[in-house]
Amino acid sequence: MKNKWVVGAVLIVVIMAVIVVAFKLTRPASGSAELSGKRIEAVFLAYEIRPETANQIRVGSALFDENGRKCFTITDVNVQPAQETAYNSEGAAIVTPHPVLKDVTITAQSMDRKVSWAYIYGRDKILAGANVAIYGDLWKVWTRILTVTELP
Repeated sequence: MKNKWVVGAVLIVVIMAVIVVAFKLTRPASGSAELSGKRIEAVFLAYEIRPETANQIRVGSALFDENGRKCFTITDVNVQPAQETAYNSEGAAIVTPHPVLKDVTITAQSMDRKVSWAYIYGRDKILAGANVAIYGDLWKVWTRILTVTELP
């Protein structure tokens, strides 16, 4: 009878340890400030978006994560016509500006200190080459992250 209690107690401890390990592995890194203490500057490329949306992206406004928390402040916006590939009469590919859609390059600085190599933005990590959705006050665009640099 005593062995059943010991086996049960050991089994409960093992199950609790597995739950704690699973929680630690599945939880995203919080990017604690003690590790780096740096803010970052990221450059986002929002490609082929409507001109109405491009006009709403302004310097000085905030970028929010999907939870509505302010994460970045926009420091520069560059709007250009989107590029499209067309073919001439000989069949050669040529790149022409799109008549309507815009490509917007957004430079933004993080508002708080985080680990610069893996800045957490909602459920995503800000890493060069990644694709993330960014949110403004009245707009949302899908972007590709071009560069991430540490600020002094």
